Amino acid sequence: MTKKFYDKPYGAFSFQTATTVVCPNCKNAGTVHYDRQKNLATFLCHSCYLKEERFQGDHCGAEVTAMCTSTGKYFRTFVPENKVHGQKLRVKCPYCKESVIGDVSDAGNKSCAVSENIRQAMEPYFHYPLYFQGSYRGKTVWALNREHLQYLIDYLSADIRTVPFDFYERYGTMRSQSAMLPAFMKTAKNREGIVKLLIRMQGK
Repeated sequence: MTKKFYDKPYGAFSFQTATTVVCPNCKNAGTVHYDRQKNLATFLCHSCYLKEERFQGDHCGAEVTAMCTSTGKYFRTFVPENKVHGQKLRVKCPYCKESVIGDVSDAGNKSCAVSENIRQAMEPYFHYPLYFQGSYRGKTVWALNREHLQYLIDYLSADIRTVPFDFYERYGTMRSQSAMLPAFMKTAKNREGIVKLLIRMQGK
């Protein structure tokens, strides 16, 4: 039976959603929550109940989204607010370092999160390692939480990947969450192996 997958909008999963990380105290799973209005990140361990808070005021900036003209990939980054002087800003692609023009999501609204260095598989507020991560052919594969993990399994194991017919009307964009995935994950020869790795992560 053909498996059809309907994608989610770009940014449905990000470090501004609940992120499952490794507790620095007991090494079990904990969750980092980010309160954008308070500029506050909170960590809570589900096992030893360690709780930490960190104000993100020193890292406030503006969110910029752009598409790299070399790789064709969309990416999102954060820049200091004093660097923003309009709705367009030149930023560097995190994959190839090419300089491209991006769109400032909301120049009047602070986004207190540091740049998402996803290749390190660490959350940006406390710099704790992501709980759901593994290696496939020398490359790191990770998920932010169980919901994100299931999304990746469903997306990569599908025979047909598309978006709902009313995607633009519903979300105001045609960019989907899968645009954030690195090319090696979407390559046909890697998908089956990566899905097996992700399923093993579900057992944690």
